Amino acid sequence: MNDTLSWRRDLLLLFVVIGLFFAIGLGARPYLAPSEARYIELPRQMLATGDFLTPRINGVPYFEKPPLFYWLQAAVLGLFGMGEFSGRIVTALLTTLTCLITYACARMLYGRATGLLSATILATCVLGYSLSRIAVLDVSVTLFITATLACFIAAQKNPRFYIIMYIASALAMMSKGLIGIVIPGMVIGAWIVCTRRWTVLKEARLFTGLIIFGLIAAPWHIMMAQKHPDFLNFYFIHEHFTRYLTDEHKRNQPWWFFIGVTIAGLLPWVGLLPGALKQLKWKTDPNALFLLLWALLPFLFFSASHSKLASYIFPIFPPLVIMMGHYVSRVWSGDVGSKTLCINIIGMVLLFGICAAAYPFLPALPGKAGKAMAVLPPIPLPMLLPVLLVLVALLASVVRNRPARHLIVMLAFFGATLGISANYIGGLLDQTSIKPLVEAMPPLHDDDMVVAYDSYWQDLPVYLGRNVTIAGWTGELSFGTEHYPETHAWMIDDAEFWQRCAAAPHEVYVFMTRDTYNTLLLAKFPGGCPLHLLGGVGKTVLLQKDRS
Repeated sequence: MNDTLSWRRDLLLLFVVIGLFFAIGLGARPYLAPSEARYIELPRQMLATGDFLTPRINGVPYFEKPPLFYWLQAAVLGLFGMGEFSGRIVTALLTTLTCLITYACARMLYGRATGLLSATILATCVLGYSLSRIAVLDVSVTLFITATLACFIAAQKNPRFYIIMYIASALAMMSKGLIGIVIPGMVIGAWIVCTRRWTVLKEARLFTGLIIFGLIAAPWHIMMAQKHPDFLNFYFIHEHFTRYLTDEHKRNQPWWFFIGVTIAGLLPWVGLLPGALKQLKWKTDPNALFLLLWALLPFLFFSASHSKLASYIFPIFPPLVIMMGHYVSRVWSGDVGSKTLCINIIGMVLLFGICAAAYPFLPALPGKAGKAMAVLPPIPLPMLLPVLLVLVALLASVVRNRPARHLIVMLAFFGATLGISANYIGGLLDQTSIKPLVEAMPPLHDDDMVVAYDSYWQDLPVYLGRNVTIAGWTGELSFGTEHYPETHAWMIDDAEFWQRCAAAPHEVYVFMTRDTYNTLLLAKFPGGCPLHLLGGVGKTVLLQKDRS
């Protein structure tokens, strides 16, 4: 088959198969709060206000991240509405494209089989599948970081790829700020130093690249600085350096946090990682060295940060799955024995079998963990049955000594089944979404007052389709509230709320935590504004002003 035709057919096949796989159950559960709901609310505000320059949450300017992902979201939500399926189309598409670029990079380095297997591993591993159905920035920045580094590899044979590299790097910057250029820069720089390929600096046409980068990344930053004088200091100093170097954002985790995330995120393939790393001839193969630096340096960078979330580590998954894809391709072809593959499968059977058996007993755990598990509903057996059946089939395949290719296909099928089942089970177990309470509210009128009291639910304005009054809380909106006095009309303190509630001529609906409700119940609701309970979900309750 013609090589170009083979590339096109593979890319089309992967796009269709992985895209359809990610589309299954995309709208099966409510938006996750707070992170996912935040990235739905930001484009909702753009569509509502017609202002696509200044990001806002609940009407409050929000300068933490650049807007590329919001723009993509706004385009899709504007066409298809605010439903969960349409709200996740962008991340499903971006993750699919990340799998395609991973395929292309792996094929350039190690051949077609490695490319196909690498894309399969990325699509069916826990973190890859999970992020395909969550509206978060890390999917976008991972795509463009992967494209930047893949183009650098391609440029070693065809320098025209440097132009695409600079475009991808600028889009990475517009996805999540400086991290989009820091990660590719450190990997490429370290590789040049280690291999002493100083001629790359000349071949890369840095001056041309800087112009291309600036034309894409600079305009939004310049316009924001002109419109908002405090933007640059907050955006660059507070949101990049302060976030990285301090615990101000309360996302500090132990140094080993991303080790655990990486291991869990690579399930059910993680048992093959040691073999993949062992076969890596990084001392003699510059391509292997590049993959190692691509995985190791960002891992160390994120581990040193004082702000850690599981999704941050996703940019190291493409190089890891390329290493694993290369190893699995050798198992597939018979160049390497299937012993490690069999051990990995047995490990997966034991791990997930133990988890399924232990779930009913988790409420007996001591402390907060047991209490949290006690309020979760039981998982219906039909939701677990597909995973259990594939686990049995996997074990039977090993016992019957089936060929390595059969085992690899079965492992991929298990990863896909696990992801789909977990997606639906997650929707069943979710106790944080405000959606059930919003749906239980009577129809709202324009003059009705909806309040988030002493806390804020990121998905509340999303599901209401309107801004809400926030009483006694500023949190991550504190900068916008302090610097834009007009927000004080709906960002109010506790005393102001009770005054407005008592004087309100129309309906008043108040969302608050159960703990706050119990405290106010004992105080008999101050300020002459009695509230009665309408309902509750998890730790949140909905109240209405008593007009009797």
